[in-house]
Amino acid sequence: MGANIRFSLVELVSIVLILAVVARTIAPPVAEADAESKVSELIDGLERMRAQLDLYRVQHDDCLPPCGSFGLFETAMTTKAGGCGPYVGRIPANPFNNVNTVRFDGEPAGCGKAGWRLDTKTGLFQADNDAVYAAL
Repeated sequence: MGANIRFSLVELVSIVLILAVVARTIAPPVAEADAESKVSELIDGLERMRAQLDLYRVQHDDCLPPCGSFGLFETAMTTKAGGCGPYVGRIPANPFNNVNTVRFDGEPAGCGKAGWRLDTKTGLFQADNDAVYAAL
């Protein structure tokens, strides 16, 4: 004696429309929260790397880590040498492009060629995913 429950086409369309309106109302705040989370993660990565680069400079007579290649830079920052370091466990990935590589000098930060950019003249460490975030 089970009852067969059937919906008319009008009822199904009404339910789908209601769900679409609810989804459309919820989606923007969720997307906004995701963007805010990425900015926060980007700032954390910048602050951590800048602080550790400052520490490296203090411990190495005001010199930056080797900047001949990303591999040399990464090794200098992630391994212990001569009683100093490691400065970071790993180079953080830029949350906007998921790239952890660092490029040195060349085009201004924000051109999107790597996760990060290090100016070897000034020691400024910046995001390289977009010019807006390079200013942070």
